[in-house]
Formats: sequence, C-alpha cells, structure tokens
Amino acid sequence: MTIIAVTTAAPIRPQALSDGVEDVVAEAWAVFGEVQDLARLGVEIAVTVRPGEILADLVVDKAAAQLLTTLVQELENTGITQAPGGYRIAGTMCQGNVGLRIFVDSAEVTVEQMEALAALVDGNADAYARGTERMGRAA
Repeated sequence: MTIIAVTTAAPIRPQALSDGVEDVVAEAWAVFGEVQDLARLGVEIAVTVRPGEILADLVVDKAAAQLLTTLVQELENTGITQAPGGYRIAGTMCQGNVGLRIFVDSAEVTVEQMEALAALVDGNADAYARGTERMGRAA
C-alpha cells in the first residue's frame, strides 16, 4: 500500500485577504468613534494590535487628570515610573491580555493627584519616592 501525503499549504486567496482587511477596517471605524469621545474628554489614545498582543497608550491632559484614579483602579500589575517631563503608569487589563500605558505630563497633575495614584499602583511607594519603582508587565 502506498500513502501519498501532500504537505504544501493552501495558497492564500487574494479575495479572502481583502475580505479580512475590510472586516478589520469596519471594526476600526467603531473604535474610531470611541477614541473621538475620549479625545473630547482630554484623553488621547493609540492602540497597537500585533499577533498575540494588544497595547494601548493613553496620554492624559489637564482636563482629564481627574480621571486618572479611575483609570488606574481598572488596572492590574501596575507600576509607575518617572518619564521625561511627567509620569508613566503601566499595567494590564482584560484578564492581563491588554497592556495599558498612561502618560501624564507632570504639569498636568497636582501633588494630591500624584499621591492618590501612587497609593493605587502595585509598586512600592518608597521606591516611587526614590524613583526606582518597578513597572507592570506592560512596560
């Protein structure tokens, strides 16, 4: 008995690829509306989607600084670091499947807001004071 096995992969159909791109773009338009709503609140967001990874970067301006504690409360594995001109709070959400980095200019937040944020993150508050804090997985 002779068994012949074919191991070559099926060719990519251009129409299937085109349909896939069209579906992704249609979903992107729905996301676009949500992003515009955030922008009106003072939060700029960029989402990067790669195979096996979703990363969202938020830049928060003065108008939205009061939303920082709410955003950080939603995160797990959080950490805070000092970045040039401000701070970066990083963590994960959606059962750890999405990395989120929040950037805020130091001129945009009050000392009280930063103290509240430092109390919320999983990182060591003493390390935060020394500037040697750890980052969450999304760093």
